Amino acid sequence: MTPRRRFLQSVSASALAASWLSKAALAQQQALPRPDDPAYWDRVRDQFLLARDKVFFNNGTIGAMPRMVVDRTVEHLRKLAVDVADWDYRGTNWIGGYDDASGLRGKAARLLNADLKEVALTENVTCANSYVAAGLELERGVEILMSDQEHPGGEGPWLTAAKRYKGTVTKIKLPKPAHSPEEITALVRQALTPRTRVLFLSHVITGSGAVLPVKEICAEARSRGIFTVIDGAQALGHIAVDVKDIGCDAYVGCFHKWLLAPAGNGFLYVRRERAKDVWTTLASSQWDNHDDDGYRLTQRGTGSMSLLEGADAALDFHWAIGPERIQKRVKYLGDRLRAGLREIPKVNIYSPTENGMCAGITVYGIEGVTGQRLQDEMWNRGRLRPRSNGAGVRHCTHIFNSPAEVDRALEIVRGLARG
Repeated sequence: MTPRRRFLQSVSASALAASWLSKAALAQQQALPRPDDPAYWDRVRDQFLLARDKVFFNNGTIGAMPRMVVDRTVEHLRKLAVDVADWDYRGTNWIGGYDDASGLRGKAARLLNADLKEVALTENVTCANSYVAAGLELERGVEILMSDQEHPGGEGPWLTAAKRYKGTVTKIKLPKPAHSPEEITALVRQALTPRTRVLFLSHVITGSGAVLPVKEICAEARSRGIFTVIDGAQALGHIAVDVKDIGCDAYVGCFHKWLLAPAGNGFLYVRRERAKDVWTTLASSQWDNHDDDGYRLTQRGTGSMSLLEGADAALDFHWAIGPERIQKRVKYLGDRLRAGLREIPKVNIYSPTENGMCAGITVYGIEGVTGQRLQDEMWNRGRLRPRSNGAGVRHCTHIFNSPAEVDRALEIVRGLARG
């Protein structure tokens, strides 16, 4: 059954089945609906269990799971609880962590434009990043380069590697807000030295929402023989990700944020030509399998098949709607938020000034209002939930959000700015 058909089947069980499955709706499924088409996105919103009296704007931490993801996850949990005695160790495994998980890896590989054998499943981004940092053999005194705006789960593994090899971590100071891709590329280029052996950088900066020019940066680094690792925690499911086009050696990410899967699902891509350079960190029977390095790095001991089922459903849901549809809708809502914020006095926007470097994450604050207060007032005045982020909030938009919800947030900001 195709992801699109499974999605439509899921919808057909709802009260909106008749209208959603009409010929007109099916024709709309084939063509890209407008990012501001309320009829289409209202029906997508109906596929989520989110309470209607609360608005979730914190997708950068954890995504809101669609109904079909929750159902698939819970169905497997219940099956394991009720019928585990039926498992006779023949056929499909009932636990995760041992099989090659080629179905799920294949769906992820398609979304990344990678080969199945280049993609491994991990628990999260920190694990994926740690596999690379611990698996590479680095020379003594190595320099590892990263930005000054990385997540602790991104920088921690490389700080560990630098300490292990008596090396250094150099942090590039990036502007906040960033102004152009050329500005960022120039800063990274200037920071590269003959000692640099690893470049670790986020695709989308979690603390500003800046979409970095990773393709240009990786090309420069690889021309100097530098191993490139891109942190895609805030990218996959949010913006287009094509690892072949980016040209990185490794790409780490997760399914539980923008792809709306259960927590406990991450991935690691290692370019086929460099996979042999990454030792196995968690070793099981496939530890030396270099015919399928993705399987080698996936096998990590007993894990939850139920969570993997949820991730599989989340990818089906994503493909059923369509990555391009989702990306356009996410950016449309983000653009609406930023346009409104720019019209409000006393608001400081920390996301890039160039629209092409922005998507669904907006970071902003109000002069004289702490980030914690802004987060709390959003909740107290409108039951809206962005996340406090230093002097302001990180405000994420996704397909379960609406223009009206964005406008409600802007009205609260106006009120706070007026004092």
